[in-house]
Amino acid sequence: MKYVYGPVPSRRLGRSLGIDPLPSKTCNYQCIYCQLGKTTCFTNRRRNFYPKEEIISEIKTAIELNEDNIDYVTFVGSGEPTLYKDLKELIQYTNKVSNKPICVITNGSLLNKEEVIDALLLTDVVLPSLDAGNELLFKKVNRPHPSLKFDKIIQGFIDFRKNFKGKFWIEIMLMKEINDSRNQLKSIKKTIDLIQPDRIDINVPIRPPTEKWVKIPDKQIFSRLNEIFKEYNNITFPEQGVFLTFSPDFEKELLSVIKRHPMRQEQIIMNFPSNNLSENHLKQLLYNLESERKIKRKIYNDQIFWMLY
Repeated sequence: MKYVYGPVPSRRLGRSLGIDPLPSKTCNYQCIYCQLGKTTCFTNRRRNFYPKEEIISEIKTAIELNEDNIDYVTFVGSGEPTLYKDLKELIQYTNKVSNKPICVITNGSLLNKEEVIDALLLTDVVLPSLDAGNELLFKKVNRPHPSLKFDKIIQGFIDFRKNFKGKFWIEIMLMKEINDSRNQLKSIKKTIDLIQPDRIDINVPIRPPTEKWVKIPDKQIFSRLNEIFKEYNNITFPEQGVFLTFSPDFEKELLSVIKRHPMRQEQIIMNFPSNNLSENHLKQLLYNLESERKIKRKIYNDQIFWMLY
């Protein structure tokens, strides 16, 4: 499938069926830690990048195949999903054909737009990111589109939270010597106190980041978090579980997943043996795709990751 992938294991959502309405990598941020690499379509204009009828058709098929195997339907993927203009119609259709909760994973930059608010109010979980407590750090970490302003984004968080009946979870990506100091954490916490989310998820770059100088914080970060945040949800560990596939075509299914979700080599070996592929055969297929410049390997934290070339 082109727009729907998984279900994939999620550290927060269990088995998540992903819906990706964007070309890779379309975003209004250029985050230094992004696992998908550099933003190639840097835009803040909402439009239908793909025909919504095609996306709806895939949603219908995927729900019919996987309704019993998923915990959430999640709008996420190759960029910022709220940039898709008719996102509301996609969510309305998903609600019509599935009784599973819907989550939108977003950077939150457009939560001050009326049409985005209308769409996201129809969901069960909204999961925005917040990696800075001030404009200066926001620009350093997220490298936003010039039309985006930090204060306006935060006010959008605050206003949306007041009206949203579902779960509002904020994710913070912490990076060594970038936003993990006591002062930076206090600044982030002060901003979060204004928003009043249901939960705070603490993450670190467990997959290869866009910029090589982005590093995982030292372990003493947790004593600092305990002091400043007190209550938070630790998701600083790799996901566990099986990535389900729609067909036995190894190349097609692998590319569909790693386009949105770089995979550790051990995950690939674990997830594709049902196709009667031995470990050595799988490794050879990976090397072949690498030589064809379809995928590339990256060594990060002593692990081999595979991602799109």
